[in-house]
Amino acid sequence: MVTTREVSVDDATTVTHMVAALLAELEGGQKQGGLDTQLVVDLLAMKERIYGFLAFMEGRPVGLIMLSESAALFAGGTYGIITELYVVPEQRSIGVAMRLIEAAVDLGTLKGWGQLEVGAPRQPIWSRSPCSALYLKAGFAEIGPRLKLPLRGLASHRAKRSAAGRSRLAPRRQRAPSRCIPDSSSTFA
Repeated sequence: MVTTREVSVDDATTVTHMVAALLAELEGGQKQGGLDTQLVVDLLAMKERIYGFLAFMEGRPVGLIMLSESAALFAGGTYGIITELYVVPEQRSIGVAMRLIEAAVDLGTLKGWGQLEVGAPRQPIWSRSPCSALYLKAGFAEIGPRLKLPLRGLASHRAKRSAAGRSRLAPRRQRAPSRCIPDSSSTFA
C-alpha cells in the first residue's frame, strides 16, 4: 500500500537523492554537477511557497512530488506548479505517481489554488515519455510549451555587455528563427 506525507527539512537528503536521480534520467544518464543538499534545505524551509510529498511503500521512500506556489491573472489568483515528480524505477506503473498527484491536488484544493500546472521535458523526450500519458490520465490538458531565459549571472553579463554596448539578448535574437506571430489585438477590437 502506498502512503504519502508532506516533506520537511528533515527529508532534505532523501529529496536531494530523488531529484538528482530524476535529473540524471532526464539528461539521459549524464551526471550533472550534483544537487546541493543545502539548497534543498533552504527551499524546503520556504514553507509558504515550496511544498512536497514523499510516497512510501513498507516504510521505504519510493516517490516524490515537489510543488511551488505562484500567482497570475490568467489563473485567477494563486496556482500550483509541479516542479519535480519522481518514482523509483522498480515501483513505477503501480499507482505511486498518481497517489502523489492526488496529494498535490488535495493540497491545491486546500490552499484555494485555481489550477495545477506541470512543465514537460524537452521534445522529443516528452512525446516518448510515459509521463505524458500519466498526466493526461490524471486530467491535465496540454497548454503548449514553456520557455525559459536563464537569469543566473545575468547581472554580471549585463554589466560587461553594457560596457561593450551590446545586449545579452542580441546573440539570441540573431539565432532565433524568424516566425510570424499573428497580432491578437485585432481579436479584441
